[in-house]
Amino acid sequence: MDIVMAGIDHSKAGLEARERFSFTKSAAEAAMKQAGEESGADGCVILSTCNRTEFWLSGAGEADPLSILCRLKGEDPESAAPYFTVRKGEDAVRHLFRTACGMNSRLFGEDQIITQVGDAADFARECGTGGPVLDTLFRTAVTAAKKVKTEVRLTAVHRGAAESTAELLKKEWGSLAGKRVLVIGNGAMGKLAAGKLLAAGAEVFMTLRQYKYGGASVPEGCRAVSYEERYRVMEEADAVVSATASPHYTVHCEEASKLPRLPGIFVDLAVPRDIEPAVAALPGVRVWDIDQLGVSGPDAGNEEAARQAEGILEEYCGEFAKWYHFRGAAPYIQQISRKAAEDMSRRMEKCVHTLNLPPEQRDKLWEQIDHHAEKTVAHLLFGLRETLSPELLRDCLKALDMVE
Repeated sequence: MDIVMAGIDHSKAGLEARERFSFTKSAAEAAMKQAGEESGADGCVILSTCNRTEFWLSGAGEADPLSILCRLKGEDPESAAPYFTVRKGEDAVRHLFRTACGMNSRLFGEDQIITQVGDAADFARECGTGGPVLDTLFRTAVTAAKKVKTEVRLTAVHRGAAESTAELLKKEWGSLAGKRVLVIGNGAMGKLAAGKLLAAGAEVFMTLRQYKYGGASVPEGCRAVSYEERYRVMEEADAVVSATASPHYTVHCEEASKLPRLPGIFVDLAVPRDIEPAVAALPGVRVWDIDQLGVSGPDAGNEEAARQAEGILEEYCGEFAKWYHFRGAAPYIQQISRKAAEDMSRRMEKCVHTLNLPPEQRDKLWEQIDHHAEKTVAHLLFGLRETLSPELLRDCLKALDMVE
């Protein structure tokens, strides 16, 4: 398989290293297009989340994905190499399938990654960079992950960073009842966090960008405030949770230090970080980032569930491999089907002429003969993929003298 990826994640790299390789949507679009042009790849997808950045290429031959990614980011490949894992072929495929169902996540079995994998493929398709191979791979990974989530319970407690945030505040305060929390960011993570905090009894304020008013919503029970007013609201809050996709800080130390009163707790769920690290040095302030929210791996109770999940994923890996290897035969099958239709037309020519049909009806009959002959042969040949290996199928096509 001509599929390769370079990935950095929480297992080998801390937050500071990961945020150097994170992408906003606009940066990802530019990078994917540039990578395709430079490498000659027929597909490029970037998966960038809080815990990982993965750079995927298909049809790139011997191109080194880590070198390309580092060039795009202005980083030194030799210095970056210890933080990255490069995977190829079926190893890369299996990795993506496990990632999609949360088995490679910091919070084992978390659900949000399914959406993130699907969104990465959708965005690459919108940008015109995904290509048929990676598009099919990512869609198959999402389908496999959904089946795992339906049939297997991978975790009994932690479901993601949003819930961990609520648990952290419960641990600090004992109860969230009567506590005011400012959530900066109206994206998926911000809404998840706000929902967990509301359910725990907190009074939640959520920022909206001025230009989004009227086009954005906040979870029911939240109070919407302008992003530009965040420091004013911060004075009255007991905690701040920031979860945006912005490449810039949402909380600056200089601005925060001017406030007469500061919240005691800041939780930063973004990569790159939303909260300037210097904020942690302000008096009476503690800051947690995404790496400090804890890890939930497959405990003893999850080992059997993990084995069941692996079995499901292996089936889908096999299906993708069959599709990948068979797709090369499709042009030849179409060629054979076209030749069969032409042969059928020649054989039917004398018979059709004896019918003495009007020209319009005769043309319609020829069209139907041609269409159905081609479709029938193609259907028969495509059916062989269910019983023949890709190699044996190719030998059959060679026997028909249609493959060089």
